Amino acid sequence: MLVENILGTLEEFQVQGKEMDFVDVEWYEVNKKILKKISSSGRTVGIRLDGSKKLNHKDVLFNDEQFILIVNIPECEAISIKPATMEEMGRICYEIGNKHIPLFLHHEEILVPYDEPLMKLLEKNHFKPEKTEARLINGLETHSHSHGHSHDHEHQ
Repeated sequence: MLVENILGTLEEFQVQGKEMDFVDVEWYEVNKKILKKISSSGRTVGIRLDGSKKLNHKDVLFNDEQFILIVNIPECEAISIKPATMEEMGRICYEIGNKHIPLFLHHEEILVPYDEPLMKLLEKNHFKPEKTEARLINGLETHSHSHGHSHDHEHQ
């Protein structure tokens, strides 16, 4: 089966009487344009998107009278931090941003994929991080840019 469009979210569809089939897409795969996956019922699913949309938890990829195919973003090891103040929120995001690690917001909580050096850094700075299992969705959009520096060493 080849999927080239996201049809909507699960809440927009009638599912009663249909087989609900899920395709697991890891948090780090949601921006990929081409994926090949096996669904929970064993269907081979090719996903080819134009790149203008990313996959989200509970996106519907196929729907007919018999079955509906839904994206599932599984939980993974993560670090959870609950900032006490806006200043702490800024400092935490600065430290995470310096490591170029993706950041996810969930209510009053910051989530990042588990990374031992980052965990130690956050502990050292007294941010009270906790290791947890979480579904990494609602990621902050990042913009790639070069950190190239030019150095003009000519003296005039």
